Amino acid sequence: MSGRRDPAPDARVSAFDVLVHRSGRFLAVFYACWFALTALLSYARVVTAENPPLAWPEVAIIVIAAAAICAGISIPLAFAFSEGIPMVIAKLWLNRARAEGRREGRQEGREEANQAWVAWNERRLESERDGQPFAEPPPPVDVVANEGAN
Repeated sequence: MSGRRDPAPDARVSAFDVLVHRSGRFLAVFYACWFALTALLSYARVVTAENPPLAWPEVAIIVIAAAAICAGISIPLAFAFSEGIPMVIAKLWLNRARAEGRREGRQEGREEANQAWVAWNERRLESERDGQPFAEPPPPVDVVANEGAN
């Protein structure tokens, strides 16, 4: 047994690395893109050939050249589909969750401020009913004043 540890599922060496747990998806997307683009490019070149019908060796050369060209195109496409799009979706979901959390936090803050003011007002009214002076300062205003700013 070697002293090497398995890489963490979210380990990256550079920005263009594929996450370990997404490598299968990356390869599947790469091969799907590569096959589809190779088929389309080969078909387009065979159909637009100057002397149809082509002999099998000529078609094989066209397919091999198309496969080589499409491999270079499929790598960034596969990276975008397996890493880029999930990253954008996760960021949008996170932003949405944060906005919802902020709304809930603001609502809780409003309720707490309202409860503090209601309790203070009840103590003030009770003090007036009893004929005693009421010297307690009101709850902080900055909570209520900053509420509408956000």
